[in-house]
Amino acid sequence: MGTVVAVCLSGKKGEVKKPVESAFLKAGHGIEGDAHAGDWHRQVSLLAEESVDRMRG
Repeated sequence: MGTVVAVCLSGKKGEVKKPVESAFLKAGHGIEGDAHAGDWHRQVSLLAEESVDRMRG
């Protein structure tokens, strides 16, 4: 079983996502207040911590 390490969002596309204390996930929409929420093919992305570490270098 996995563990959620962080929930991050950004208000505009292209901005760096920042961690938040809590978030409201709306079915068929995504995280309320996140730039990628809405009627898209993917509203939420789940990333393995190892993948994030690799991206950070």
